[in-house]
Amino acid sequence: MRLTLARDTTSSVMVPTGADGAFLFSDIAPGEYRLEVTAIGRRPVSRRITLRQDPLDVGTLTLSEIPITLGEVLIERRAPAAVLTGDTTEFLSSSVKMNRDATAEDMLTKLPGVTVSNGTVSQGGENIQRVLVDGKPFFGDDPTLAIRNLPAEVIDKIQVFDQMSDQAQFTGFDDGQSVKAMNIITRRRGQDLNFGKFATGYGDDQRYEVGGNLHLFDGDRRISILGLSNNVNDQNFSMQDILGVISPSNRVRTPGMGGRRGGGGPGGGGPGGGFGYQQSSPFVRSGSTFGLANLVGQQQGINTTHMIGANYSDSVATGVFTQLSYFFNRVDNGNLQTDNRQYLLGGDSTSLYDQTSNSQGKNFNNRFTGRIDYTVDPSDMITFLPQFYFQNNRTLNDVGAITTLNTTASESQTLNDASNNGYNLSGHLVYRHRFDLPGRTISLDVGASGNRKRTSALLASSDIYQASPAADDSLAQRSGILSQSNTLSASLIYTEPVSVDGLFEVSYSPTLTHSTAEKNTYDLDRADNTYSIPDLPLSNAYANDYLTQSAGLGYRWRGTSINLMTNLAYQVAELKSDNTIPGADLSKRFATFLPSALLMYTMPDHRTLRLFFRSFTSAPTITQLQRVADNTNPLLVTTGNPDLLQTTSHSLLARYALTTPDRVHTMFLLFSGTETSDYIANAAIIPLRDTVLADGTKVLRGAQLTYPVNLNGYWNMRSFLTYGFPFDLLGSTLNLNTGVSYTRTPAMLNNIQSTGKAVGLTGGLVLGSNVSENFDFTISYAGSYTFSQNTLQSSGNSNYYSHTAALRWVWTFLGGFVLRNDVSNSYTGGLAEGYNQNSVIWNISIARKLFAEDRGELRVGVTDLLGQNKSVNRSITGTYIDDTQNEVLTRYVMATFTYTVR
Repeated sequence: MRLTLARDTTSSVMVPTGADGAFLFSDIAPGEYRLEVTAIGRRPVSRRITLRQDPLDVGTLTLSEIPITLGEVLIERRAPAAVLTGDTTEFLSSSVKMNRDATAEDMLTKLPGVTVSNGTVSQGGENIQRVLVDGKPFFGDDPTLAIRNLPAEVIDKIQVFDQMSDQAQFTGFDDGQSVKAMNIITRRRGQDLNFGKFATGYGDDQRYEVGGNLHLFDGDRRISILGLSNNVNDQNFSMQDILGVISPSNRVRTPGMGGRRGGGGPGGGGPGGGFGYQQSSPFVRSGSTFGLANLVGQQQGINTTHMIGANYSDSVATGVFTQLSYFFNRVDNGNLQTDNRQYLLGGDSTSLYDQTSNSQGKNFNNRFTGRIDYTVDPSDMITFLPQFYFQNNRTLNDVGAITTLNTTASESQTLNDASNNGYNLSGHLVYRHRFDLPGRTISLDVGASGNRKRTSALLASSDIYQASPAADDSLAQRSGILSQSNTLSASLIYTEPVSVDGLFEVSYSPTLTHSTAEKNTYDLDRADNTYSIPDLPLSNAYANDYLTQSAGLGYRWRGTSINLMTNLAYQVAELKSDNTIPGADLSKRFATFLPSALLMYTMPDHRTLRLFFRSFTSAPTITQLQRVADNTNPLLVTTGNPDLLQTTSHSLLARYALTTPDRVHTMFLLFSGTETSDYIANAAIIPLRDTVLADGTKVLRGAQLTYPVNLNGYWNMRSFLTYGFPFDLLGSTLNLNTGVSYTRTPAMLNNIQSTGKAVGLTGGLVLGSNVSENFDFTISYAGSYTFSQNTLQSSGNSNYYSHTAALRWVWTFLGGFVLRNDVSNSYTGGLAEGYNQNSVIWNISIARKLFAEDRGELRVGVTDLLGQNKSVNRSITGTYIDDTQNEVLTRYVMATFTYTVR
């Protein structure tokens, strides 16, 4: 407030106003004055007043607002790459800058703790098994479909967490059936979000690619349509193999050898067959047309792929949510493969197996998944989960093999023509009810499943046994196999609160599985050229019933920072088998205590610790129980073992996570371990002379017989550490990772037990740009060193090393030109002669953007410019070391037009 004498403007007095706007001038002489009132953001007020001897009240003076325009103030701070909320890790898309054509897969490669390899995504060392979009299922349990068909520009956040089963989510007790899940949260423009991409391309040697995807998101309604056809090994989905007939390397597989799951141990590892390493080029395509890439759970070799799929979800009525998806694919595969295997016999004896196979196959898959949630009222909910899988497969395989025992060789030339078809149907109905007392609940899960597999095969072989010339033989056979399995299961869970933070759980779970298998084999009657002579040693009929009943008692305590859960189950399992051909029955009963415990500790400063221990059992399959020979490869004969017991495993998973949002640092540490009793291992017989076993099975010198047995001593342990932080020198984010693994696999060779041990050391880095959308680059390195030992034969000890170093960049320049460049170096050393590699894969393309918002693109690219692409594989078990090389797709040129829906 200013008071100025009218006759002398240089003489003035100023006073401030009080909190209520009142003011007072004191000791002012009478006279004429000008009163001025000013305030920030208000228009000034001026009034002429006359002061006399008495005090003067000027009343209320009102100042109107003045709009003030300030200069721009920009506050910049890098968004934290990851934020921990309980057991959920949340990644912000704003933390990384991507080129506009990037996919969700491209974004994931730059996030701390996340690795992507051939379509398989892992976070903190654990594989992602399910992807949700905005919290809803997306094409069932196929993560590859989501990450390769969603563009990065529509993603707002990515959450990674342990998704428990529907019953476990309702009760709050982790039942051990959780899967590592990823939830992709999209950027919703209001309620609508429509996006997609369509592309077509043609190249030299009649290479082609056509396909696309379209997504229409409107509120709760979401519709996605996918399609693809190509002969350049592009695949944007994970292969489903319900028949067990697709081998990644097209080799003849033996029971229990790397093809058997162990019941869901931590880190994706239950009991398996061995310790493997596979090397293939990380960038087989240059700037993949619609986010597709190569070698995602698919067969090795050259593949022609056709697929179509649709996903629909919506709230179709009050309280009813429906999600349905259908997916079809056909893959035509051709592969020329070489195989070198060294068996570890002990002493000075050696056995080598060399194989060359040429296979042609056609595989058809149909799969349907659904989910219907019906909220009857606030206390009752019903969920129905149907799944249907159908598969047809036709394979023609020409195999030439040589077995060398010491210095004596035996040869086999085999042609196998097999047709397979089958289905797998399942459904779960879950009812959940909440009582008026908080924490008191009851839930019932009733499930049914059935699967069926039928095989018809023709086998022709010519065998030469140099050690047993009289056994030289030619074989012509037709065989038919029919196997079926039906399962009924139920799970009843009741929870009761015992305190504000405590909860008891009582559970009962029965499961009954009835399986049958029948194999009929007929030799060729050359007199009338029909397959009419029964081959009884190669025929079998088998029925199997497996009943498990499990009752458990659990307690959960949930505090402010600590969650604790314990459970003790008692399981009784009964196995009854009826072998009608040749005739032998067996009955077995198992009783096992299965403890589990979970500790979740949320610490200050964005740190979490999770410890999870569980025990589980796994029954032998009906194929493993059948004592019937499989002579698909006469030099590698396999059979089953009716004396097998169920396996019991104990696993521990420890996970520590740390994020520092202020420093934008992240760290994830994982340790997992599994120990298995009565592990179903391989037993092999490689006789030094013709041998007849106690059951009458004849094994000739130069041939090998493999069958499953129960052995103790299986261990699988793994640790993984990843650390990410800003790398300001290049305006990037640097993610470092390292790990150690240890596998101990028991086996038996010529009735002598052996143990294969493998220690693997891994390390790598990913440097992802965060500079500009116009220059997007990623530098990566992944290396591993493996030490392997065998207790039976020191010649089985070996060390081998592999690494892949890669550089990828996408540069947008001159207002619409795009240069994409992928260069990688793959090196392996220590494998068998002729299987090591040191190759450089270089993919390059140039493109021009077209139309508004860069919706169109015309591109010309060269894949594998140097023509050095290779695929090699090493696997180690307790009985052999195996090196394999497969046919791959090499250099081609393709022109592609792409249209993006934005």
